[in-house]
Amino acid sequence: MVLTATDRSDGMVRKAAKTRPNEKHPQVSVRRQLRLYEGYVAQQSASDIATAPGTVFGPRLIVHRLERESGPRRQLDLPCAPQVAQRWRDAILTQVSDAPEPLRQLLSGHAHGGAPLEGPHLAFVPLAFVGHPHADGRLLGMGLVLPEAIGPEARRHTLRAIARIDRLVFGRLGVWRLGAVLAMEPPWNLRPQVWTAHPVGATHWCTVTPIAFDRHPKSADRAAGQGEVAQLIAQSCVRIGLLEPKEVIVSPVSMHLGVPPAHEFPRIKRKDGSERRHAHAILVFDEPVRGPILIGAGRFRGYGVCRPLSEESGVRRQGVKVSR
Repeated sequence: MVLTATDRSDGMVRKAAKTRPNEKHPQVSVRRQLRLYEGYVAQQSASDIATAPGTVFGPRLIVHRLERESGPRRQLDLPCAPQVAQRWRDAILTQVSDAPEPLRQLLSGHAHGGAPLEGPHLAFVPLAFVGHPHADGRLLGMGLVLPEAIGPEARRHTLRAIARIDRLVFGRLGVWRLGAVLAMEPPWNLRPQVWTAHPVGATHWCTVTPIAFDRHPKSADRAAGQGEVAQLIAQSCVRIGLLEPKEVIVSPVSMHLGVPPAHEFPRIKRKDGSERRHAHAILVFDEPVRGPILIGAGRFRGYGVCRPLSEESGVRRQGVKVSR
């Protein structure tokens, strides 16, 4: 005999029949899982571990979007990047006033007493819409880079300090929010590997922001001056842990579409009030290398940022060979 919920013969039976469907097909609440893209390089299998030589900077960029909250400008462009980097750095330092001195040095770039650190420290990489036929050079976000050799405890403290800053207040540039990149597949120019070529590396790199020279070239002859600047840039590569590139091409413009010419970027001022010269450049290495490649006097604050360049541009025929 089969009883249903409509049977009137027995109240107890009817009650049991009503609950029976739930016993056979229990309702399970399934909550959708949201996955957070943290701006780090994707996990690699053992066979994909990077073999290309890298720099003193770690390849795991901490990526944040820049989103307008208020102000006269709808978007920021690449020449604004140094100002964004400086303001963000100052904001981060307000969060570590009571932190141990080594952590403050790591984030500020200055030793106790104000002298610049000799080794690597926190650096800023402007992530802009470049390298596309319709690229306009607008600033999409910023990547924060830590030294490759940083310890796990210092990294945790640094990430906490960075996470406390959710907006930046400028003067005429307005107020801008710092947003997390939540998409599983973020925009191309917000992907760390696009800027670092991690893990396989690349042989051809070109600047997205100009390289500020460590010293003023001494030669008055134009050709000799170009060679001197090329040598300065090659030495900057060695300073961040790479071998000298076999060719350096100095140019007022970048090979990446959408990047403004060098003269549109503000020059870095020295303590005596003079300004550092800067220029775009193409670097050609014998073997693939991986980034981030940040070179020159302003490498910690948004200058001298290089990005992989395809080899179809024919840069080998134009290069200044660097004597080794």
